[in-house]
Amino acid sequence: MHLDTPTLSWADTVDLDNLVPYTHPSAGWSDRHSYLALTWTNPQAIGLQRLEALVGWGGTEITGSLLTWHIHEGGHELPLALALRVYRPDQVIEVDRGSDLELKGAAAWPSRNALAVQFEVRNLADRPRRLNLAFDFPGKSESPNWTEAFPLGAAGSFFAEGTGYIVSIDGEPTGSWSTLFQHMEHGRNVEWVRNFVAGAPQTSLELVCLSDLADRSIELDAGGVSQITVSMGFGLNRGRARAAHHACVTRTSEAGSIAQETRRIRGLLRHASALPARYAGNATAERMYAHAILGLNSLFIQGEGGYCGDRRIPWTTKDLLAIAFFWDTSFSCIGAREFDPMLCQEAIQCFVDNASPRGGLPGTLCDTHRAGEGQAPIMSWAAWSTYQRSGDSAWISQVYPGLAGYCNFWFKYHSSSRGLAQFYNAGQIGDNDPRFDPVYHRPQGNEPVAGIESPDLNAFFVVEMRCLANMAEVLGLSKEAAQWRAKAAHLAQLIVDTMYFPDDAMFFDVREGTHEKFSGVKNPNMFLPLWAGVPLPPSEVQRIVEGHMLNPDEFFRPLPFPSVSYDHPQYDPEGYWRGRIWPHVVYWMIQTLWKTGYHAEAELTADRLLAMLQRTPWFHENYASATGEGWNARDRIGFPDYNWSHATVIELLLERYKDPVVWETGQFE
Repeated sequence: MHLDTPTLSWADTVDLDNLVPYTHPSAGWSDRHSYLALTWTNPQAIGLQRLEALVGWGGTEITGSLLTWHIHEGGHELPLALALRVYRPDQVIEVDRGSDLELKGAAAWPSRNALAVQFEVRNLADRPRRLNLAFDFPGKSESPNWTEAFPLGAAGSFFAEGTGYIVSIDGEPTGSWSTLFQHMEHGRNVEWVRNFVAGAPQTSLELVCLSDLADRSIELDAGGVSQITVSMGFGLNRGRARAAHHACVTRTSEAGSIAQETRRIRGLLRHASALPARYAGNATAERMYAHAILGLNSLFIQGEGGYCGDRRIPWTTKDLLAIAFFWDTSFSCIGAREFDPMLCQEAIQCFVDNASPRGGLPGTLCDTHRAGEGQAPIMSWAAWSTYQRSGDSAWISQVYPGLAGYCNFWFKYHSSSRGLAQFYNAGQIGDNDPRFDPVYHRPQGNEPVAGIESPDLNAFFVVEMRCLANMAEVLGLSKEAAQWRAKAAHLAQLIVDTMYFPDDAMFFDVREGTHEKFSGVKNPNMFLPLWAGVPLPPSEVQRIVEGHMLNPDEFFRPLPFPSVSYDHPQYDPEGYWRGRIWPHVVYWMIQTLWKTGYHAEAELTADRLLAMLQRTPWFHENYASATGEGWNARDRIGFPDYNWSHATVIELLLERYKDPVVWETGQFE
C-alpha cells in the first residue's frame, strides 16, 4: 500500500530560533492576543523577567522579575548559570548549568493570559540525588496587610514610571499574587485627541496572578531526568485569573503541550498568502516574512469587555508608544489581511463602533477609553482591501455606514469653502513635520493647525471615496456608489487645479483659498496624488517622478524617501517627521512608482527598503536616513517591532505593489 508523504511548506521548515530577540520592551514576547508581554531586559540573567501590562496608554511594568528558580541539595544551593536562551514565538527555551546538573525551562502561552514553564532537570552525576526546586516570584513573603490606601507605582506625567506594591493572596496557593498598577491616559492630556474622550482614561487597575509555586522535591537516578510544569494564570480580577489558570493547567496536562504550541504557530504561517517566486525558497525572506506575520499577529490585543468588547485591535508596539492609533491600525490591516482577515474586520469594527456624535472615529483607542476624532483617512482603503481577502459582504454592511460617516465628518467640519478637506492638527499626519512650521513660525509638534489645504489629505479622500463607492456597489446601493465616484472625480480634479505647480512639477500645501505655497516643503506625501490617480497628463507625471521622486538630491538614495527631502534646509536625519524614513510611507512611494510605469525603480526601492529593514533584529517604527539605524534611545523614537513596519514587510515580500490598486479593481489573486 502506497501512502503519500505530506508536502511540507515554507511554514513547516522556516527556522523559528531567535526569530525576534525579546530583549527590548517594545518588542516583548506575547501571544494569543494577550495584554501581557515579557521582556528579558537582562539577557544574561536566569528566569522570566520584565512583565508588562498593555492596558491603556504606554503599557505599565508590573515587575522586573516574574519568576526565577534555585536548586538545593542537602540544604545548600547549587550554583547555576545561564548557558543558553533561545527566543522563539512558540516558546522561549532556557538552559542553565551547574557542575553536574542541567536545568532546561521551556516557557509558552498555552492559553490566553496564561504562562506555563516546563522544567526538565537532568542529573549529570553518576550517583542518585534528592534535590529541591524553589522559586522566587513577586509578592513572595509579602502578606496583604497594608494600611490606608494600597500603594501604587509612580504614574509620571505621561507614562507609568514605576512598579507598584505586590502582595501574596490569602487563601490561594503559594506563588499567587496581586498588585494595583497605573493605567495611563492618552486622551485629555494630548492636544490632538482631547476634543472627545470617553471611558476611564486614567485610574488604577488590579492584576492578579494565580499559580502554585511551592517548592518541588525531585529524586533523580544517576544520569536521570525529571520533568515539572508550573502554570501561571493572569487576570484583571481574581475570577479571570482563575479561569486563565484553569485553562492553562488543562492544556499543559495534555501530552506534548509545548509541541502543540509549535504546531499552532506554524499553522498561522501556513494560512498566510504564498510568497512569490522572487522570494519563495529564500531562507532570509522566509524568516523576515515569519517575523512580520507573527510580530503583527501578537500586536492585535483582545479586549476585556470594554470599548473593544472581545474584539482585537493592533497596538503600535508593546511599550511607551503603545496603543491603537487610527491610521496605524488602518495600515496594519493591509498586512494582517494576508494571514487573518478576521483580525482586520474586528479592528475596523472597533473604531467604527466608537464614532463621536458627529461621525469622527477615534484617534486612539483601547479597551478602557477612546479619544479624538481620527487621523489621516485611510480606513475605508483598509476595509476595502480586507474585503478583497475575506469576501465578507455582511461585514461590509456593518462598517460602511460608519466609514461613510467619517468621510462626511471631515467635509462638514474640517473643509475649506472651496471643498478641500483640511488638517486641523499635525498629529493627524506628521507630528512635527516642517510643512506646518509657518503656522507658528517655529517647529511644532502635535499642535492645532489652520489655514492650510493639503494634497495628501485630499488624495487620501479620493481613494476613500472610491473605496466607499465599491462598498456601496457590493451592498446594492448604486445611487450612493455613483455619488461617491462623482465626489472622488471632482476632488481629484480640485487637487490638480489648486495644489499642482507646473513650474515646479510638484504638488504643495497651499494657503487656504489661494494657489500660494504654504511652506514649500517637499516630502513623500506630496506624491500621494499620483498614488491616488489624480487626472494629470502623462508628461506631467513623468516630470514629477523623474524630477523629484527619482532625484538622488531629494529622495532617491540607498536609504530612500526620507520624510523631508534630503536637500531641504530643515532636513535632519534623526528628525522624527523631519528626515527619518517611515517604511509605510516608502511603501506608498513604491506603489506609486510601479503604478506610473517605473517598474525597475520600484523594485530597486523595494530592495533598498528591505535591506534597511534587515539592519537590526527588529522592524522599527522609522529609521535614521543617514545611517539606517532604528531605535533612538535618546529621543525615544524608532520603536522596535512596530505594527505598520510589520505590515510593510509583508506587502513588500508579497510584491503587492505590483498588483492593480484595489480601489480600481476587484479581488487580486
